[in-house]
Amino acid sequence: MRRWPDLLSAHRTARRIALDAGMHAAAGLVDLLPRMQQRMTRCRLLEDIEYARHDGAVLRLDILTPAGAKPHPVLLYFHGGGFAVGSKRTHRALAAAYAAQGYLVCNVDYRLAPKYPYPAALEDACAAWLWVAEHIADYGGDNQGMALAGESAGANLALAVTLACCTQRAEAFAAPLFARGVRPTAVLLYCGFLQTSHPERYRRAGVSALAAGIALDAARSYLGKFAKHPTPEQALAAPLCVVEAMTVAPRLPPIFIAAGLDDPVAADSQRLDQKLQQLQSSVSAHYYPGETHAFHVMFWREQAVRCWRQSFDFLQQYLPVRV
Repeated sequence: MRRWPDLLSAHRTARRIALDAGMHAAAGLVDLLPRMQQRMTRCRLLEDIEYARHDGAVLRLDILTPAGAKPHPVLLYFHGGGFAVGSKRTHRALAAAYAAQGYLVCNVDYRLAPKYPYPAALEDACAAWLWVAEHIADYGGDNQGMALAGESAGANLALAVTLACCTQRAEAFAAPLFARGVRPTAVLLYCGFLQTSHPERYRRAGVSALAAGIALDAARSYLGKFAKHPTPEQALAAPLCVVEAMTVAPRLPPIFIAAGLDDPVAADSQRLDQKLQQLQSSVSAHYYPGETHAFHVMFWREQAVRCWRQSFDFLQQYLPVRV
């Protein structure tokens, strides 16, 4: 209950507070579903494990440990929400879906905009990766077999962390990942909001005024005045553009891309797919006609089921679960 007074004190808009409250209420209802209850009985949930501190804020993650032989392959999940709403709690059902497949899942909270603009969320995502690489063996995980996943803003963070692991970066929060030498074995990006800069590009035919306004609001809260005029210091806020600028492929892991073709940000996924193919980097892209943003969280929909099945097949190919 402390969450919404905190949002008010951070000067969040009424729309954001209502959306965040709705997401958390929906998460509570999902907990009552038989399938969710069944999944949670098959894993052990450890809540609110501290992985870092920044600006007086304690950053925490949950660990969902599956049954079966240890060490378990590991998956870090970064939730979406336009960098401004959502939490590990709102996305527990997604984490549980991976845990039910035999993955030890680290479901990560990070600081939210506009109180904590860029690079706060990415600093936290990088810190979470380093913490997991260092400590996950203590929880039964295999730090030599770790994947990254996220949707929307979380996909942005997952791709940026991947670049920090696989390329030498100047950012103080990114450089230690490359030095640590633990790279993701696989990456899954759902409905990725992969370029936060220049959000005015959403004001185009085929994108509703509401959707364009949401994208603009997310970009402004995350990047502030740099949303329209980014500098090199904000490069990793648009990891898609970092990849598009590459002329030689680094050793990137296999990347799974999923996007609904009616999603206003679907072009980000298509651009990444095209560039990875040009770089001859391993990519498995899947597009779903008629589906919009974050369609995969609607587990009852036929194409959401297909998306999850394809993502599990991808994981089993590159990061198999030991039987």
